Amino acid sequence: MLVVAVAALALAFVLDRTWVRANGIVAGELVAVSPIVQARLQKLFVRCLDHVTRGQRLAEFNNEATVEFAAQQLQQMQLQLTQAREQVNIDVQQGEAAKKLVEAQDVLWKQQIAILDAETQLLQHHYVAELIWEQAKAAVSRADAETRAAEFVYETKKADLKRAQLDVEILEKRIASFVDSPELTGHFYLTAAKDGIITECTGREGEVIAARTAIFSIFNPNDTYAVVFFDPNEIAKVARDQTYNITIQGIDKPVKAKVTDFYPELSALPTSLTRYFWQREMWSQYIPVRLDFENLDESQRNRVFAWAQLSASRFDGGGIRDLGRAASASWHWVQSHFGGASEPARASSAEQQAN
Repeated sequence: MLVVAVAALALAFVLDRTWVRANGIVAGELVAVSPIVQARLQKLFVRCLDHVTRGQRLAEFNNEATVEFAAQQLQQMQLQLTQAREQVNIDVQQGEAAKKLVEAQDVLWKQQIAILDAETQLLQHHYVAELIWEQAKAAVSRADAETRAAEFVYETKKADLKRAQLDVEILEKRIASFVDSPELTGHFYLTAAKDGIITECTGREGEVIAARTAIFSIFNPNDTYAVVFFDPNEIAKVARDQTYNITIQGIDKPVKAKVTDFYPELSALPTSLTRYFWQREMWSQYIPVRLDFENLDESQRNRVFAWAQLSASRFDGGGIRDLGRAASASWHWVQSHFGGASEPARASSAEQQAN
């Protein structure tokens, strides 16, 4: 019986070696919600555990130090915009007047040409003196010059109008940019960057929140994954795209997860996960690996909570190939250590038969 027990223990040990097991936690891609400048938290529109959608307003901020100065700047730019629009109206009117002057000068120039043609015919028949013809010719040249001058004024007014319109466009963009810039106006809203659940709530209405300080985070169950810590002696059996059975606290049945990649060092882990990791010094000897969950149904996904503990296991089929040799080696070990015990037993049995 002792031999059988030892052989069974040896076989169980060999079978156990064909499994790869490790523990870990559920991690999530939390999105921190924080102001980009220091400001007072004026109002919260959501509470912890509220479900939010992308683009939804979450909080209102106000920076008293910049609001008054920003109002003065905005008022000054709006005044400049009003003046620029008035200049556009003036340039439009002056352009229309210059255009009419061009048209009038053109008519006068054509009239002078007609008079010159008539004077030319009269001169050919010696009905007028050459001096009169010269005067008509000079009038044509003068009308042509005045027409060119009027056209120049008209083109100048058109350029002035374009410049004034451009000034208006620039001022409108500056004002729009100013209004949409919280660091300039001091009054702004924070919105949800994605769908999810509000968590890690730390901000309180009335508090002054420093720049880049999160007032809460958004957790989406669709973004969860597993971080499993493998023993360095087992890591050689772990490869990308391997599928593991994952047992998670809160879920009755194991779920599937596939190896995505290996973390090269602890610093590569998400900040919150690294902090959680270092609270367990014994884990510092293990190698973190990311596994992505596969085919979770809606009820399972809603019960996968961030930082929940889990265990991962996978049957290593390669161990079966060596199982026969391992069992044979175990049997030889049993024979070498207990083989002598069988000889007295056989001798005792023979002695009893002789008696």
